[in-house]
Amino acid sequence: MKDILIHQSFHGYSEGHRLLESSIKLPDEIARLMLRMSDLSGGSIFPGFEEYLTGYPITSLNVYVFAKTWYAAEMPRPGCVWTHSLILQFKDFEAIPSLAQLTKLFARPKDLKSQKISGAYANSLRFALEITDIPTGLEDPSVSTQLNALVNALYACKKRNLLVAAPSSTSFENSILGIWSQQWPSLRSNFSFCTGALSARGFAGKPFNIQFAPPQLIREITTSALAKQSQEMSVLSRDIVATDKTWIDSTVIDAKLPNGGQFRTLLWSMADGNRLDDFEGFASLVAQSQADRSIPLVNLIPLVAKQFPEKSCGVTLKRNFFGETRPSILEFRFSEWEILSELSVSENSGAFDSENLNLRSRAKNLCIDSPDDAKQLISKLFRGPINSLGEDVLAGLLEAMNPEIAKRITREQPHFLPTLFRAKPELGTSADLWRAAGDHVRELFESLSSSGNLNDEHITAISEAIVSGGAETLVKRALDKWGKPAALGILNHLLQSGNELSERVMGDLTFHNEIIMEWLIASPDRPLFAKINCAHIVAPYSYQIQKFGTDIWLRTYQELREQSKRKELNYLATLLLALGLQNAPPVAVKVTALCFEHIHQLSWDDKMPDANWIILDPIVPHLAWIHDWDKCERLRRALIEAFVKFDWHPELLHDCIKSDDLLCRVLQSAKRVDGGYEHFKKYHKSK
Repeated sequence: MKDILIHQSFHGYSEGHRLLESSIKLPDEIARLMLRMSDLSGGSIFPGFEEYLTGYPITSLNVYVFAKTWYAAEMPRPGCVWTHSLILQFKDFEAIPSLAQLTKLFARPKDLKSQKISGAYANSLRFALEITDIPTGLEDPSVSTQLNALVNALYACKKRNLLVAAPSSTSFENSILGIWSQQWPSLRSNFSFCTGALSARGFAGKPFNIQFAPPQLIREITTSALAKQSQEMSVLSRDIVATDKTWIDSTVIDAKLPNGGQFRTLLWSMADGNRLDDFEGFASLVAQSQADRSIPLVNLIPLVAKQFPEKSCGVTLKRNFFGETRPSILEFRFSEWEILSELSVSENSGAFDSENLNLRSRAKNLCIDSPDDAKQLISKLFRGPINSLGEDVLAGLLEAMNPEIAKRITREQPHFLPTLFRAKPELGTSADLWRAAGDHVRELFESLSSSGNLNDEHITAISEAIVSGGAETLVKRALDKWGKPAALGILNHLLQSGNELSERVMGDLTFHNEIIMEWLIASPDRPLFAKINCAHIVAPYSYQIQKFGTDIWLRTYQELREQSKRKELNYLATLLLALGLQNAPPVAVKVTALCFEHIHQLSWDDKMPDANWIILDPIVPHLAWIHDWDKCERLRRALIEAFVKFDWHPELLHDCIKSDDLLCRVLQSAKRVDGGYEHFKKYHKSK
């Protein structure tokens, strides 16, 4: 084992009490404190207290002073003492099992008559660590009685500034060193004591945790302490007895062991902080864990919370009991999902820090690594009220939740899907989950629609998944609720699937024609099938889309001509004619000229499908009811009305009609249109 370097200093008489040698230069304030603490602890020496131990921390330097004082009877001046002080780093406490070993380092001057020190204390000491079972005096039967009394007073009854009547300075030495050694490192470094108090002592304005004094001086010391330090001292008495003996017995038995036993190993692995008040809580839980390794988790949580109700207390113990890596020495066999589950619903949640226990991350890992356990956990959390810890656990589960995990978790309990969707709306982007929801799709949609955390990107992806997952009954609801982002999601499905939209979905989209046109124009190179599908949605409402022009449809028309798709070609020609007759940009008359004669001929031959005529019916003028069946006449009058209304040049009529016979019919129809005859008057004269 590695040696520990320990600084030292030596104080004694040389024309007054002063520092005689030291291996370290300390700040003046600390040097004055050590000078005062190294002097005789009272006005005069008392039989049986010719030597004594003192221990106190200097927190500003992170060091601890452990000192031994000897009465220097050989000196000519009464009341002189020698004091050898060991200056230990706080960080080294963890490496020293038994602090009683340090007493071997104390050295009284050899030349008792000399007032000069020969350099024995000018260098630091190397302390060789030993794990030994050599008797230290703790095996003395009287030590058990002493330890029991001290443990009761210090830890159980929480007596502070404790004063103990002792026959001599060595009477309780083994016991106090046993108690100090048992303390975990951070508590050791804050503990203070003196085995030979000959007056009311304190250090740096603070009282000692415990002092031992001659019985004859007890009253004087307590009275003086109250007067000088405004500190009321607690005198150890036989009446100081705790009601719960279990942990006290374990503490006493362990304190008698030079290097401690399993109790101390557990205590050190769990305890933190430097408060004596916390010792009972740690010790009782350690004793409980040793006595009953099968204690149910539901009972253990409130036990811990009772001892450490504040989140900031018992942090290490809570982490060791309920954290993700639990020491094997505890021998608890709680599964990860059990711990997360019980913490999530416990009424004692206020005692635990979710971040310290890493609950969110652990729940996330559980969801990824153990979906079956995650399923049990989610099932429990969904069924009952959860606390703030449970909210973090659920958040972690949902953070890791992807559609595949969600499918596994809800395979046997699909009714959980709406709750999952509500908690993590992103799951709504999975077509598989919509498909798996069966009769619960409406509940899924309601859980999503009530969420205020959906952005347009989420809505688009969710709407696409709704259609892809076969939940077409929800399309209208999605469009009504979300509008444009939902429409874009459905159009994305059209692209990704490569299949035409169903009549139902197309019907639902007819209320969003402008969005469809914007989508088409944004990327003119959309696949031909997608443009045709969109044409079938918007064409019956050409009066709503005419402002978007005809370019997109002219390109589509040309693609259809190249592929000889006669049926769709006729449909596009009908749409183009409807737009042309409404003067759609950029050059409506040319579009009309491209399609009019062809569409008129289809009507003449009675080959105009109803689906195509629906496009034109709202555009072309109606006739008297007895003649309204005449589609050709209605088309001719619509053409004349367009020339008149939009003031197209009469000569352009030749571009629209190549057939002389049809031209004559059009001019005849012009006579029955307001302004038509006047617009084409010169043609009437020439015919």
